[in-house]
Amino acid sequence: MLALTACLVATSASAGDRRSAIFRPVRDSSGSVETATADRSLDASNRFFDPALGTNEQTCATCHEPGQGFSISVPFVQHAFDASDGMDPLFRANDTADRPDADLSTPEGRRAAFGLFLQLGVVRIGKTLPAQADFTVEAQNTPRFGPLPNPNDPQAPPGSSTLSLFRRPLVNTNVHFDTAVLWDGRASIDDMRGQVKSAARTLLLAGGPTAGALGDVSDADADNVAAFMLGVFTDQVVDADAGKLDARGATGGVDALTRLASDPAAPCTPLAPPTCTPVVPGSQPTMTLFDAWANVPDHGRNGVNGGSRATRSRAAVVRGQALFNRLACRGCHATNNLGNNPVETFFRKLDLDSIEILADFASEDPRIEPLLDRVRMLPEYCLRPASSTSTSPCGSDPGDVKTTDPGRALVTGNLLDVGKFKPPILRDLAVRAPFFHNGAAETLDDVVNFYNAKFDLHLTDQEHGDLVAFLRAL
Repeated sequence: MLALTACLVATSASAGDRRSAIFRPVRDSSGSVETATADRSLDASNRFFDPALGTNEQTCATCHEPGQGFSISVPFVQHAFDASDGMDPLFRANDTADRPDADLSTPEGRRAAFGLFLQLGVVRIGKTLPAQADFTVEAQNTPRFGPLPNPNDPQAPPGSSTLSLFRRPLVNTNVHFDTAVLWDGRASIDDMRGQVKSAARTLLLAGGPTAGALGDVSDADADNVAAFMLGVFTDQVVDADAGKLDARGATGGVDALTRLASDPAAPCTPLAPPTCTPVVPGSQPTMTLFDAWANVPDHGRNGVNGGSRATRSRAAVVRGQALFNRLACRGCHATNNLGNNPVETFFRKLDLDSIEILADFASEDPRIEPLLDRVRMLPEYCLRPASSTSTSPCGSDPGDVKTTDPGRALVTGNLLDVGKFKPPILRDLAVRAPFFHNGAAETLDDVVNFYNAKFDLHLTDQEHGDLVAFLRAL
């Protein structure tokens, strides 16, 4: 009896350990990241991790992996492919292949079919054209992407035509602080139940290929997943150079982020309680996470005079934070210490959807060429104003717009919104490589290079390094 009791206790502890394993620190490219929650009922027993939510063996965690900071990296995707010959649930024709009718019958065919996923870490989103759109899309049919618009996309109801959009999975913890959900804001933070149901239908194929727009996910299951997304937080906790990000009074790290969620001083979002601190129009948005490190001795960026590695890095983080606050960064990433935008209707065009504009940047700054090469892998669409009477080929008329992703325009139907996306929460940034909606920037150095070219910042080498140090510590 004692032996049986001991066995049952051990089994129970093991199950509990598995459920809580998602809260252990994990190493990433620049240090370590950790997930936390103040609600002990939110663990790996949540439907977020349940393949029964859909029909294609994927779960929410398939593309939002706890061991990857609730995102997925390109090396992770490549390792999963090599280890399974492309048979892992990560690899499904409906959402991670370049086209939904790809031939997956051989390892070679699968490697070709999941080319963008393996190279850029982007997932395919099938998006229909809004009925009220003030533009049309020129039809195309290529060997890599098939017919676009696609009349037979499993992500859409039968009879609908979709464009294939390739986007990075956003970290879907920290959603408590969001003001718009998903890159294009097509889901509302006020309706997380609907967002979960829609994602389960399109990506997990909930209800099967012929299900309705919201599949057959129950309200209770959708609410269960939504509670996890709203109540769990992920953040960088250790930087390889700066050390613990809450050391010496700094307020980086997941514990401080979790506390902020229930703090009356938390920034207001649509879901925030009335005790939250409102964002005052015209006030100066600032990052203050590392103010406590302002007086650490700085012995030089290259370590002259014998300065310790941690001290040098902390000084660089402080300088980078000050630079972030001075530059145009805060205009879009305006929520204090979070980095998203407090206005849920705020979307910004950075031109990362435009091959032509990126080519112009690259002609002046060769450091943009790697971003250009990556964006050139994506399908390019030609949009024409619906009011146009031109009969010339699309792209030759002054009103035509070429883009690799119409972005917000496929939500609003407004041509002026082409290429606009929301500024995402910047916490937990280092683990999210490659960066931007389409994975255009492979590293944080590439991110800073892009902004330097886009906004003519004329950064010095030290300023560039300081900004990277700060972004890596968020």
